[in-house]
Amino acid sequence: MNSSYSDLKKIFVDGEIFDYINLDRSVTTYDKLVQSLDKPLKLILFYGKPGTGKTFLLQKIYNDLKKKKRIIFFPRPFFEEKVFLASLYEHIFGKKSPEFSNYNEFLEMIRKHITSTDQAITVLIDEAQLYPTDLVEKIRLMADSRLFKFLFTVHKTEKEDVLAKDYFQTRIWETIEIDNASSGEIKTYIEKKLLFHNRFEYLNLFSQRHYLLISKLTHGNLRTINKFMYRLFEILEYYDHNKPSAIKANALHVKYLEMAGISLGMIDA
Repeated sequence: MNSSYSDLKKIFVDGEIFDYINLDRSVTTYDKLVQSLDKPLKLILFYGKPGTGKTFLLQKIYNDLKKKKRIIFFPRPFFEEKVFLASLYEHIFGKKSPEFSNYNEFLEMIRKHITSTDQAITVLIDEAQLYPTDLVEKIRLMADSRLFKFLFTVHKTEKEDVLAKDYFQTRIWETIEIDNASSGEIKTYIEKKLLFHNRFEYLNLFSQRHYLLISKLTHGNLRTINKFMYRLFEILEYYDHNKPSAIKANALHVKYLEMAGISLGMIDA
């Protein structure tokens, strides 16, 4: 027998790009990024901890701007110069790239196609911290040509502050950071997820106490929140199958959140 919680947990499967949820910080960051892309800047750095929604924002920016300006979005990293250049060519011209003998030949081809700096092509690069240093240097030279404008998106981790990397620090013209969600934004995030999937009848399961606990356990990281909510509904699914009387329809006992936290290693058992 299928449980209603079986469907609820699927709502929080990470990576659903079309489930974009507007939060205060994401709206503010979105506006900053779009404004920066309108400026005559060559290199922009967008960074934040893994799971803060950077890729979601890049995808939204790309979808919103692709009919208004020349813009390319690379969600996955490149490790070879020739593959990167070929992909750029194919996105610009809509056909298979020829074999370029060198980087300068590629640049000359683009220079013939772009006659003014107003036509510069915007390139959104996700996971830029994975690019090899020599390719990042070539991208910097491409930006210097004014034929391209690049937005680097990188992870900021506890072990390594990306701003300390010389090839970012000395070349970036503007930096924009996105933070983790507050407890109020977590409430908005969960409520909008449920409403988006027409599950409004489950909103009364959660109280302010629940949202504060979720904030404490997940530190406001969207990816971690998705994992937590998935595990929570997985636990409720189990009880719905095996002991339905233990679940109240109009309230959720905090012990289930604690069980999810223990299961994910957020709480020491």
